[in-house]
Amino acid sequence: MHRRSFLSSAVAGTAVTVSLAGCSALQMGGLEELEGVDPERQLPVPTLGDGAVTVEVYEDLGCPACHQFQAEVVPVLAEEYVESDEISYRHYDFPVDAADESVRMANAARAVQSETHEGEGDPNGQFFDYKSAVMASDDWSDDALAELASVVDVDPDVVSSALEDGAYYPTIVADRDRGEETGVGGTPTVVVDGSIVDEPLDPDAVASHVEEA
Repeated sequence: MHRRSFLSSAVAGTAVTVSLAGCSALQMGGLEELEGVDPERQLPVPTLGDGAVTVEVYEDLGCPACHQFQAEVVPVLAEEYVESDEISYRHYDFPVDAADESVRMANAARAVQSETHEGEGDPNGQFFDYKSAVMASDDWSDDALAELASVVDVDPDVVSSALEDGAYYPTIVADRDRGEETGVGGTPTVVVDGSIVDEPLDPDAVASHVEEA
């Protein structure tokens, strides 16, 4: 079976809505929480796989289109490309106020990463598992974000403290600045070896960019 045929069959039976619609940075709020914050990469870029082809994904954890991407595209990329180390899948935060809690969700996820990562040996820690739990939740209050930390064996107080202090806002701003320099205007945006994918919610479109890189 050809890869593109595999990708199409992998999402058969699911309600795949392929469109360019997403959460636009041009239509959302001013991200007041991040105003005046200097960019600084405090943590490693969360990365899955170690392939030569880079797949950079810019997301707002409160964006419905990012939730669709998480549910329908990420599993296909993981099975077909991450597990075989053909790509390096890199997450960047690009909050666009898709939800009132967008910035705080990103901050909470970085707190979990900081608490659980082990330097170069494990730069992600429990970031991706916590991120998935947050996106699957229907309660993004500070208390709920803190309690979700227990799902990945992190003390909820770690997240509560980070939420109170805005501890990882510099990393979020660094990610946003990087995205803006790359041409990101909304979420999700997928960039394969420097090329923005026009249809990020279509697994075949993302796969075509990977295979042509």
